[in-house]
Amino acid sequence: MTEVVRAYMSGIITLIWLIYCCIMAASNISSLVRSWYSRKKGENSGGEIGPSVAMAQAQQSACLDVFLGERMGCLCCGPSPSKPRCLCRKISCPMVITFLLIVEGVLLLTPVFAATSSYSSLNNGEIEAVFPNAALAPDARSSAFSFGAYMLPGGFSLYGGYSNSFDGKQTTTFKYKDGCKPECELDVHIPSRDNASDGYPVIFHVHGGGWDSGVKSNPITPIGYWLERGYAFISMQYRFPSQTPGGATVFEILDDVQDAWDYVTTMAPDKGWGIDISRSIFYGDSAGGHLACTVAYRSSDPRIRGVVNMYGATEWEYYMKEGGGSLETLLNKILPPDPTENDYRKASCSTFATLDSPPILTLHGNWDTIVPIKMSRHLHGVVNAFNVTNHLVEVPLADHVFDAGWHSVGGQMTTYAMERFVASQVLS
Repeated sequence: MTEVVRAYMSGIITLIWLIYCCIMAASNISSLVRSWYSRKKGENSGGEIGPSVAMAQAQQSACLDVFLGERMGCLCCGPSPSKPRCLCRKISCPMVITFLLIVEGVLLLTPVFAATSSYSSLNNGEIEAVFPNAALAPDARSSAFSFGAYMLPGGFSLYGGYSNSFDGKQTTTFKYKDGCKPECELDVHIPSRDNASDGYPVIFHVHGGGWDSGVKSNPITPIGYWLERGYAFISMQYRFPSQTPGGATVFEILDDVQDAWDYVTTMAPDKGWGIDISRSIFYGDSAGGHLACTVAYRSSDPRIRGVVNMYGATEWEYYMKEGGGSLETLLNKILPPDPTENDYRKASCSTFATLDSPPILTLHGNWDTIVPIKMSRHLHGVVNAFNVTNHLVEVPLADHVFDAGWHSVGGQMTTYAMERFVASQVLS
């Protein structure tokens, strides 16, 4: 279950029991008011009341007794206090609230307890042990997980107060090639701080979305967070097969990513962006993780200092040899007709691994129902055989897109790990 789904479910349950309590309170307040009105009506008639008023008083007395008794809060009325008729069908309001709170607690606390060993290992220097010499940017996250931030109001915020939208002074859009739908453009986001005499290091982002959807400047990690810490953030758009006349293959999409990177390296000095291309990190999630990893590895560009792969579907050849699965139809849609083993091989990141490949950090949920974690395990097995510095963080009980939500368990862990990896490659 993704963090976003879990958060929405918890919020819905909270809303249900709040509405339930409000209805119960309102119904009992209404009963008290009607009871008071009936007594006043009896007093105004000289103390003599008719049968209908007496029945109403008895019913309100029953409601009042139940309201103050063990079934407090239930919508109950009846001919006598001893035999009320209750809307809650013999389940008290406290019992309903307790049940809903237990369900909500399970939803909220399961990922916390499941990932305890993972974020504890991160706090104990798991990333630094593999990627040392990290001179962290100012105000870097100090802990892999904060329970207070997770539980406090605003904890389910997608971007935690940071932004992905900026004015023209910080963000400029460039068209890096023609003939794409949507347009092959990239957004260059530059920090507003002026303390990078040698140019800002670069995070080059490739978005996910099943190779056929997604928005270039709407990554799961907030762009504003990285700009505040002195990183330039470049996000590119690639063509979508469904919008391309005659369709498009994954190889054309990979070429789009390569062309966007070539445009950046060629134009950055002329455009005066103030960035240092020689200190760049490729970063992508899901389909974007696959594209970022594959292009970074096959380009053999020493200016690409590292790759952050978020649950990317990187290993097509291995995946098909292992019997395929739910992804098989999607992969075949963006390959040439009647794909061969060589097609799957050319679309796999590990195919291009060498002794000189850039270091790679992968985070992947071991309950991922879309991209099986065995892909990431195989990728890291291959790069490890080439002695490429690498690390795979397996997040327990985490599904696809587990990093959604700035203060979610996965979101906090991802930022903490990514910051240390990026800093070790471009700031050390």
